[in-house]
Amino acid sequence: MQIFYEAILNIALLVLMANLMLKSKMIRDIILQEKRSFISQALLSALFGGLVIVSTCTAMDTGFYQLNTRVIGAMAAGLLGGPVVGLYASLIGAVYAYVFSAPQAFAMAAAFSTMMFGLLGGGFYPYFQRGKWKYKDLLLLTCFAEICDMVCLLRFAVPVEMALEAVLKISVPMILINAVGILVFISSFNTIFEFQDLESSRQLQRASELAQKCLPFFQQGISHKENMKKLTETMLEEIDWAGVMITDKDEIIASSQKEAAEAIRFGADLPDVGRKAMASGHVEVMYKVPIASPWYELMKDYSLVAAPFVIRNQAIGCLIVWVKKKWVLRQSELQILRHLVTLSSYQIALAELEQQSTMRQKAEFKALQFQVNPHFLFNALNTVSYVCREDSEWARELLLTLANYFRYNLNYDAYFVPLEEELEHVRDYLEIEKARFEEKLLVTFEMPEYMDINIPTLILQPIVENAVRYGMNKDGKRIVKICVEEKPKGYMVCVSDEGKGITKEILEKLKNDEPIGNSIGLSNVHRRMKSLYGEENGLRIKSSLQGTCVEMHFIKNAFEEGKDENRSN
Repeated sequence: MQIFYEAILNIALLVLMANLMLKSKMIRDIILQEKRSFISQALLSALFGGLVIVSTCTAMDTGFYQLNTRVIGAMAAGLLGGPVVGLYASLIGAVYAYVFSAPQAFAMAAAFSTMMFGLLGGGFYPYFQRGKWKYKDLLLLTCFAEICDMVCLLRFAVPVEMALEAVLKISVPMILINAVGILVFISSFNTIFEFQDLESSRQLQRASELAQKCLPFFQQGISHKENMKKLTETMLEEIDWAGVMITDKDEIIASSQKEAAEAIRFGADLPDVGRKAMASGHVEVMYKVPIASPWYELMKDYSLVAAPFVIRNQAIGCLIVWVKKKWVLRQSELQILRHLVTLSSYQIALAELEQQSTMRQKAEFKALQFQVNPHFLFNALNTVSYVCREDSEWARELLLTLANYFRYNLNYDAYFVPLEEELEHVRDYLEIEKARFEEKLLVTFEMPEYMDINIPTLILQPIVENAVRYGMNKDGKRIVKICVEEKPKGYMVCVSDEGKGITKEILEKLKNDEPIGNSIGLSNVHRRMKSLYGEENGLRIKSSLQGTCVEMHFIKNAFEEGKDENRSN
């Protein structure tokens, strides 16, 4: 009974020491760190090694063997600190046990088993850290460790008879006391892991709020120096860092700092930690700037952290922050940095894709502007030449109309124009075609008096041209009707003819975005409509042997940026 009473006192002492350790924020931060510096690991090893020594000093004499709680401190070192801390803490305890154990016959066994406890705890460290640990598992592991301790006694102690007698007397009390003791001891650390979960939730919210403020600055990429300068200033306002810099692969783009010996020199070599982060693609920490580095004088009092911006597995730059030198670099701030650069990389990639999409659309638009049908030009000039012999005034008007037509095609830089302007361009085209076909071309317009919408430039003329070209009816006349109807969300433009219709093969290819041979204008307009207004708003074609009707649905306010671009041009 006396043994259990003394064991309770020993365990209570260890729990008290554990709570004293947890009073220190530095110790809590070190335990919660996934990657620790050498100094952090040395500190933890010394603390847990001290616990093992205390357990050895307070051992209870049973006459044959000193009943002790060394397993608690040694295994806890590995379980809470990891393999390295478990190794060195148990090594400290093993050396002490070997020198001061009594009787000396058990010294080697005590030292060996102490080392084994630390390594066993370190081996189960990943399992413990992943949150899968259960108290039953901890109980079983401790029982296993104590059984191994008894085996060590039988293996290393001399004489064997004395070791066997000691094992038979102390094995059950040792197993029970230490199994219960480690449960109580480890449970003392539950608060720190609960704090970690709470802190993780807070930091996730903090990272989300910071991302909302910072991500808009990445919409034009990291090359936009003004935005990057605002970004560094915003980050310093939100997080207690000494300074922030943004770099590309070769130079510093922007920086802000709360304190430093001098301002950051633009054009200077990037800090080594930045180049290392871009080479590895991961967050890198430099606790001390090398004396040989050109950044030493400026950063000798700081620790630096670099996080790369990675696009398509290639680093395009990095975010570097520096803080006053500490033994512990807060893991929560590293997590914020990781979250921020990850989200920023996605934002930069999206901005790049959007820019490429815009450039592609503009390139297609320019190609469309310069895509002049040579047959139309040849026929138009022949028509004007013919009219010149009969009616010079009409020929002059046709030349002016033709000039307006090509001026609109080649010189208009706006991507979006009012619907009235696009219809006026169609009228110019039809005036020239009427001069060619005379009474065999009949065109009618039906439209409201006022149309308040901007539409893409050169979107109607290819459809009207297709109707004129293929819309001849049985009587040899080309009858084209252009109808504009206002809808709740915008306007519908319908271009109809009385030709033989479009074949099912062409309609199927158009639906599947396949090449349509000579019908380039039709497929181009179909792709543009889907790209601008969505997949469901491409060309809607109703075709039969009695004619074809092509519907185009233009949505109001779908592209305000188009209007802005129009104004700027």
